[in-house]
Amino acid sequence: MIPEIRFVADAMLQSLAKWIRLLGYDCAAGDLFHGRALLEKAVAENRWVLTRNRRLPEEMPHILLARAEIHLVASEQLPGQLRELVDRFALDPVAFRFTRCLVCNEPLFPTTKSQVADLLPPSVLETKDRFWRCHSCGRVFWQGSHVHRSIQQLDYWLKPP
Repeated sequence: MIPEIRFVADAMLQSLAKWIRLLGYDCAAGDLFHGRALLEKAVAENRWVLTRNRRLPEEMPHILLARAEIHLVASEQLPGQLRELVDRFALDPVAFRFTRCLVCNEPLFPTTKSQVADLLPPSVLETKDRFWRCHSCGRVFWQGSHVHRSIQQLDYWLKPP
């Protein structure tokens, strides 16, 4: 089952957004998401705002703030930020890994090698058999060494203290 919680990360937290997507959670992000635009997107799409901007409540209209769910990210570094969100929102750090496009945030769907063969490097075509595709941006994903390194990094960051 796809996780129901959704986020929008402000422009300062785009790296965090990518790792949240890697965990399989919906996290909109981009250079345009700051201030009022950030809150408006959150309210319109029922998303939690992720920000490090402590002045946000002082700078935005109270009517908009009252409708937004905001989490002020306390950690300054990415590993701590991710750990903070996993704990705060009880995110499952394993069950949904690599089910969402890291670039455009859309769900990935299984596809066959024959359907994506013309998009693959020859070495991948020869060594991999399972592929996923983003219907939005067209990117193709497979379990390469980057997946294994990312999992190792996640396990290291999220291990109990």
